[in-house]
Amino acid sequence: MKNSLCLDLFPNPGLPTQNKYQHFSKDMIKKKVGKEKELESYISEDSSYCVNPNMFALYDFKKEPLLGKYQSVIVDRKEGIVLSKRSSKAHFHDLLKYKLLMGLTFQKEIARRLGYKDRHVISTGKLAYFSIRGYTKASNDWVSLHLMDDYQILGNRSIRFKSIELNGVTYTFTFANCCRHIRSKIAESLRHNNVVFKVSNYHLKHTMGWSIYRLRGKKSLLDKEEYFTPHPAIEFFTMKEICADLMNQKHSKYGKIMAEFFRLDFMKEDHKLIHRLSQRDDSLF
Repeated sequence: MKNSLCLDLFPNPGLPTQNKYQHFSKDMIKKKVGKEKELESYISEDSSYCVNPNMFALYDFKKEPLLGKYQSVIVDRKEGIVLSKRSSKAHFHDLLKYKLLMGLTFQKEIARRLGYKDRHVISTGKLAYFSIRGYTKASNDWVSLHLMDDYQILGNRSIRFKSIELNGVTYTFTFANCCRHIRSKIAESLRHNNVVFKVSNYHLKHTMGWSIYRLRGKKSLLDKEEYFTPHPAIEFFTMKEICADLMNQKHSKYGKIMAEFFRLDFMKEDHKLIHRLSQRDDSLF
């Protein structure tokens, strides 16, 4: 049995259901993980963990490894509490390199077109991973907005997220040392994801006749427009246009690097001419 997020509804979730273990934070993890036997059955070690839709949150301990060796602690709805010797940056590097279309290039281009300077979210339209301090930072905590129902801004630059209800249980995830203006960064991230959804939906509808349906049942932050202002309907902001623009940027970067390597002047107009001549009619995209 699965819900609208296509997550398996396990009769016995991978996380503890006792109230004292429903509220996660770095302090809670330091105090309880590896110290309370009652929690042992929910803990596993997996440094090859792959970021996936079941991940609630990832806490980064790179500066002060947990138990002296774990750089990341992942809270996963299916796998439970996962201890990893790799940093958060390494885990998300694998997601971007092996799973995500065009990696960060596409994500940054959407942000650029929306006028966002900060980098906080990795969006797919139905999934959104939010970095607490921005993913340009080497070490970072993450939370999955597609599994969150609400959030509360706390004092001392802290924030607490409340998960959607799964199997009758909700969890909270508290993060300290957040970026400034985090409320506006969350709103921007939700809007970024909304645009990715619309661009993807438009592309699939007009190329394959498919439609991406909105989620049914319990709604997450991604579906709650009171938390962000959706981008207006767009048809000019297409996947094809974005991909073509990114390819042009790649060719331009290639030309600049080639010129620097051979210590030549970069002739922008000549480069454009050669690029245009290289595009045969039967290979245009």
